[in-house]
Amino acid sequence: MSTEAIASAQSPPGGLAAQRDEFTAALARILASQAFSRSGRLTAFLRHVCVATLDGQEKQLSEQRIGTAVFGRPDHYNPSDDTIVRSTARLLRQRLDQYYEDEGRAEAFRIAIPRGAYVPVFVPVAPLAATPEPMPASVVASSPPPATHVPVPSAHHWRLAALMPALMLLVLAAMAILWWQSRDDAASSSAQDASTRFWATMLPADRDATLVVSDNGLVMYQGDTRRAVPLADYIANRPGAADTPTLEVERYNARRYTGMSSVTLAAELGKLATAAPQRYHVRFSRDVKLSDLKHDNTILVGVESSNPWWALYRNQFNFHIDWDSETGDFLILNDRPVSGERPRYPFSSRDPARRGYALIGFKRNLSGDGHTLLIGGTTSAGTDAAIEFMMNPAQLGPLIRRAQRENGAIGDFEVLLQCVLQANGSTDIAVLGTRVAPRTLRQRL
Repeated sequence: MSTEAIASAQSPPGGLAAQRDEFTAALARILASQAFSRSGRLTAFLRHVCVATLDGQEKQLSEQRIGTAVFGRPDHYNPSDDTIVRSTARLLRQRLDQYYEDEGRAEAFRIAIPRGAYVPVFVPVAPLAATPEPMPASVVASSPPPATHVPVPSAHHWRLAALMPALMLLVLAAMAILWWQSRDDAASSSAQDASTRFWATMLPADRDATLVVSDNGLVMYQGDTRRAVPLADYIANRPGAADTPTLEVERYNARRYTGMSSVTLAAELGKLATAAPQRYHVRFSRDVKLSDLKHDNTILVGVESSNPWWALYRNQFNFHIDWDSETGDFLILNDRPVSGERPRYPFSSRDPARRGYALIGFKRNLSGDGHTLLIGGTTSAGTDAAIEFMMNPAQLGPLIRRAQRENGAIGDFEVLLQCVLQANGSTDIAVLGTRVAPRTLRQRL
């Protein structure tokens, strides 16, 4: 029974309170399972909604309050701009389906989060049909022998000949299905191998890799003052001009915030940094020095308005996400559009279509002996979409195969994504444009 099937079901009579022990035990098994034990975000989400429901606090399970309680969002945050709760709920439903298809397949009751709500339900699952018991030997012995059947050869052969074309079609169809499945399996394996190769390049055993998380305090400061802070001033810790009120600068210095997207990526990369975990580091954007970006592998989270270190790589990009300090909107620029692309894509938080954009770039580091990965979006939902793209081998793998050189190295690439938030909380991700360095440049790459 999938989440979709359970979504319309109701908990048994009496509610969860009447089955508290069974529900608590089922929850404990889920949280301890392989499907959940390594995901702190999904575990925290599921535990919170289940405990609140057991305590009779279902009315507290709104998107706003879950965002505050589970993800540390401020009381005044806007769920329309920050979709962390909806996107996590979507992943949670998928992970529950995975659990019940594998480790939890024998569970008599299942916990589900129906679509369009965050209150869990606890419903029984129909047992699998029992295998019929064999007939007792005594009954078999007393049964009369079957009547002897004398076939009519001519009619039998005629029917068989008539069925042969249909049987051949069935055989051919089965062979075609097996071929397609084997091809899909091979493609999936190839995508996984390419994705693994990429992350081994970014998180190697012989080089430090540093995740530089976004500076959301800078975003708040620029929004309050309606003035962008260039990289030179950011490096020198001079965010304000001469006419900037002292109070604003003090607030900036006190707001050492980052986004949940940065935290999510930090955790995911921590799982992948198996070759040399001690060489994987996480640093706040404001604490980084120019020398840190010269020889390390670096992952920059955010766009230039939230992580000014992006400015060092601007000339290497075809796509750009620029913030307008006057309106607070973004403009996505495409320097050299190809067929089917637009030269610019405006973004506004007031867009009724609820579109967002994200940019991913893989470039050489400042010294040319390592790599820099840049990931950012117009909103946190856009950054989440870019992270989801990079963590999904089915999406990342084909791109890495395109960028791979004859010597096995991975060349520069960039991807522009559009993400559209759906009414059910899910996010549709579409690739608007891709640039991969030509293979003829492999000696320079």
